[in-house]
Amino acid sequence: MIEIINQIFALESKLIKTGSNDYTRNFDRIASEFENLNYHVINPIGKPYRNEMTDVEASISGDLNKNSKITKVLKPIIYQIDDNETKLVQKGIVIVE
Repeated sequence: MIEIINQIFALESKLIKTGSNDYTRNFDRIASEFENLNYHVINPIGKPYRNEMTDVEASISGDLNKNSKITKVLKPIIYQIDDNETKLVQKGIVIVE
């Protein structure tokens, strides 16, 4: 299931890059289905980056400072909720500038 989530994420990212938003509703429906299967997928693009973050693996471009942000997401953060317990199943892979 993790690989399917990653492939859907990559497809959506490529479509966003091309400026196509014709598929937004479809991707929203897929995201909803992942939620129904107890997967929580997070795209941290644009969020401030802190060294203390344990749910991402970052490649840092330039100097790390308090204004550093996640500028590209190669793989999303994925949590699985099982019996009211949230478990990190995939760290996000990001680029920070």
